[in-house]
Parts: sequence; structure tokens; C-alpha cells
Amino acid sequence: MQLFDTIIADTQQLIAKWSDQQAGGGIPVRTVRALDCPSWPPAGDRDIVFQSDTRVELGSPKDESVCFLAWTADAGRVHDGRITLVGPDITEAADVRLPFGKVVLVHGAGFTEENGYERFREMDLSRFDVSLKGYMIRAVSQYMREWSRISRKAAENGLNFNVLGSAMLEKLYAHDYVNAAEIIFVTASPDHVRQLKPMADRFMQYINAMTKMHQEMDFDCDSCEYQEVCDEAEELRGMREKLMAQKD
Repeated sequence: MQLFDTIIADTQQLIAKWSDQQAGGGIPVRTVRALDCPSWPPAGDRDIVFQSDTRVELGSPKDESVCFLAWTADAGRVHDGRITLVGPDITEAADVRLPFGKVVLVHGAGFTEENGYERFREMDLSRFDVSLKGYMIRAVSQYMREWSRISRKAAENGLNFNVLGSAMLEKLYAHDYVNAAEIIFVTASPDHVRQLKPMADRFMQYINAMTKMHQEMDFDCDSCEYQEVCDEAEELRGMREKLMAQKD
């Protein structure tokens, strides 16, 4: 599927623009390779990070937060194992709260109109399988927001975005249809996170259209609020036709 290729390209152009601005005194943009084996103790069953123990909150309801996962069949669009950080790392945060952007890019094999939606759900849910002592997802919303906490002790012991991103990629690689994946973290400022929103909004429109087709099995285009989205995307129309055939 190439449904999200434009969104991926626009996201990467934005990161490239920020990277170019570094020379003129812009915000730092760093890239690292994911760790082969993130050596961090797993969280226990009751490893809750209370606010009083928190070193950094990422994307709290008081701050900007944008999070989405897009996939492509084009291997050239994804830099496997690359973790990009735009802004301060966890241990560098000057405040207890940081705005948070997270974009996950996946190159996969065998994605079709029939399996694309279910695979998206599997990949999206894999973030809840990340188990790192001192890290806790506080909440995830349907509006592409993610709120998490890192404890003071974990930050002192070196939990950073390289460890966090590596653990997230490891969970994605567990799916045999994932050939490559990379993660972009943005913590520089609320404005930087907001600049991801146009891509996240388009992504959410596609996902909401998929969700409506799969969950409601309602194919009355004249009454559907996503008619314009489907008109723009050939793959969504193909998905609709396949589901209609199954329903009949």
C-alpha cells in the first residue's frame, strides 16, 4: 500500500528543513542507530510512575502531543533502525514537561486492502508491549495523542530516547510483515510539534475512514463524512469494494 507515501514524504521534508536550520542556530536534530539489544530492565506488573516520582512527562494534556504510525511498500522511504530526535533528550529536559511528537515509519511487505487495517491495529497496539522500568504510557487518545512518564530514577540511570526508540522498534520487528522501521521524536517546542499536525490530521482521516468501513460495514457513500477522503485515495476505494464483496 502507498496510501501514506505523501504523508511520509512531507514528514521527512519537515525534518530535513529543521536539520538544515541547525547551522543557523536552529534546534538540534540528532540521529542515532537503534540499539541491537536495549539493555534496560523490564517494568514489573505494577511499575507505575507517580507524578511525584516523575522526571519528565511527554505530551501531557497541558502540552502539545502528536503521534502517528504510517506504513509504505516503498523500501526507499524508510531508514531502517534510525532514531531521530528533534529537541532535548529526556535527561536534558529543563522542565518536568515536554511537548511530544512521535512519528513511526514502517516499510512492510504484503499489505493489501484486505489486511491493511488489521495490520495497522497490530502495529499500533505494539506500543503497549514496550516494557521498560521507569517508563509508563499514561494515556493514548483517538486524536493521535500520547501521554507518557519517565521516572526520576530511570532518567538518572540513563533512560533516553535511544533506549525508548530501540525498544519500540524491537516490538515492531516482531511482526513478520515489518521489513524496516524508524522513529522520529520531537520535543523541541510546542510549535515544532504543531507542525506535525497537518500530516497527522490527514493520517487520521484515512484511518477513520478505514475504521468506519471495517467496524460499521456501512458503504453508503452519500451519507458518509469520509466520502471526500475516499474519493482522493484509490486504495480506500479498493478496500471499500473488497469489504462490500465480503458483505454480499
